[in-house]
Amino acid sequence: MSARTRETVKKTLIIAAGLFMLVAILVLTSAPVQSRFVEATFGETPVFIDKYVPRVLREEFAAGLGKATTGFLVDTELLSAEPVRGPIAYFAADRHYGVISANDPLVKKRLRGRPSSDFVLFRSISANFYANELVTRSVAAQDGSYVFINIDQHWRASVLHAYTHAIAAANAPAAIAAAFRLDQGYDPDLRFAFRFVDETFALLASDLLEQTATKGSLEAAWASFPAATRNRYAAQDSDVLERQAEVIMATYDLPQKSADFYAACNAFAAWMLERYGREALGSAARSFLAGDYATLDDPFSSMGGLGAALTAWKGDSSIPR
Repeated sequence: MSARTRETVKKTLIIAAGLFMLVAILVLTSAPVQSRFVEATFGETPVFIDKYVPRVLREEFAAGLGKATTGFLVDTELLSAEPVRGPIAYFAADRHYGVISANDPLVKKRLRGRPSSDFVLFRSISANFYANELVTRSVAAQDGSYVFINIDQHWRASVLHAYTHAIAAANAPAAIAAAFRLDQGYDPDLRFAFRFVDETFALLASDLLEQTATKGSLEAAWASFPAATRNRYAAQDSDVLERQAEVIMATYDLPQKSADFYAACNAFAAWMLERYGREALGSAARSFLAGDYATLDDPFSSMGGLGAALTAWKGDSSIPR
């Protein structure tokens, strides 16, 4: 080999090594590598899944998200079609939400342009050991922009519950949503009424999904709903009551929604189902979740309005809190 050829080979190897190092640096410093999350998508919505979640569970979650949320609500006739608005992003974390950070490279990249209040929410969620609702291992942002879930084998009911909350908030009529802002237009009575209706339908959806798995079919879940779900919220050995006791012992305070509140939501849904039937209950849910109403009486028009339905159910029109 001539000296010239040796020099050419040497230069080629140096250039190749340099290019390899450059590519390696670019890959190792890229957002997907630096991030604590693996990214998937649900339609055009980013889904951030904790890298510590086992690969099989990550893939199962990403592939089944649509069927477990919009798909199930449509199957149960609690929703007519995919709603106009939904969550901006989903976060699936392993056991706790400490992984969630606005400074995560992938999150920062995908959610560029979101208001700073979103990132304040991320800090709050990541530091809150009891962020989840008592009834599921999930929680939704108050305005419906994000769904957070501690992913485990029961992830379908958890994500469905939070998703139902999210679409109800995201699609609420402007006049309703405006009454929730903490300014001169804030209406606490309307806020509590919305909260009760919202929880009634979110709980109905996730309970139906769990009962479908237990009973073997959606029809059997509907048929057994009142009797099959009542004890979860009323019995002394209820898992919901146990979780509430844990929160009180750890924080010296009641959770945002008490076990009694969930029991009332469940009882109201069961009463509507027994009194008015599945179609009337489904019609109320479809109207509410799609934001197809002007006042909270509208979804319950076949029952005389929300106040009339509450009065017929428990003797007065006050909202359970």
